[in-house]
Amino acid sequence: MRKNVKMVLVTIGIIIAIIIGFSLFTFILSIKPPKLGNYRTPIGFGLAYENVSFKNSDGLTLKGFFIPAKNKSNATIIVGHGYPFSKSDVLIFAPFLAKKYNLLFFDFRYFGESQGKYTTVGWKEQEDVLAALDYLKTRKDIDKSKIGAIGLSLSASTFIMATEKTSDIKAIVADSPYSSLDKMIERTYFIFPSITKLPFVWLTKLYAKIFFNIDTKEISPKKSIKEIKIPVLLIHGEKDSQIPVENSKTLYEASNKNLTELWIIKDADHGYSYAINKKEYEKRVLDFFEKNL
Repeated sequence: MRKNVKMVLVTIGIIIAIIIGFSLFTFILSIKPPKLGNYRTPIGFGLAYENVSFKNSDGLTLKGFFIPAKNKSNATIIVGHGYPFSKSDVLIFAPFLAKKYNLLFFDFRYFGESQGKYTTVGWKEQEDVLAALDYLKTRKDIDKSKIGAIGLSLSASTFIMATEKTSDIKAIVADSPYSSLDKMIERTYFIFPSITKLPFVWLTKLYAKIFFNIDTKEISPKKSIKEIKIPVLLIHGEKDSQIPVENSKTLYEASNKNLTELWIIKDADHGYSYAINKKEYEKRVLDFFEKNL
């Protein structure tokens, strides 16, 4: 009898150790993911540019590209990258946007050429957005009342949340944003059926609280978009396998419908909305910014 009890206790101990170990490994990998992407510059797209840098509130130096508009416009758009990529990976947006707008591409903390030992997947990255805005406001060649933002994935969600802290962004295009970090944590453990994922989810949230004093419930574009008083264009691929299209639908339902548009692109996976429908994408985005900046 005692032998059976001991075996049960050992088995339970092994299961607990596996849950703790796997969830901790997943957490560390999520805040320190392999850095993917390339290191192209705007020159490869036929665009003149300046290498720029600025510090965020944590004292980290963030690196970026400033591309002046071809038509000498004084309106400016900040272009954000996805996770775990860099500013170079969203340079594909540069040519069509640079026709009418100055552009600021920058690497969030930890990614690309910017400093930082880890990412917080949207929480502290809001401070990076504020730092980018502060940098733009030091330039004499832009109109500080005409700043917009277009973001993909991580940056799309971050731009939405950052608008609660600043009135400097006047319009946002959010391509493939998540609606809440809690939902993304649950999706991380999609390989586990039903309630079996709950211990992993709970522990991941606990690690965020222990290591960063972050309540993951507060990392919520859904909450932020309810308060937004600027125009937002939500774009999402119908077949997004990483951040399901339901995220943008949730954001749209939570938003002020008089200010928010939702465009779902048929058959597009995560990050492929522009590639799969290039002409209409360019037209919609340019029309949106022309109307709202």
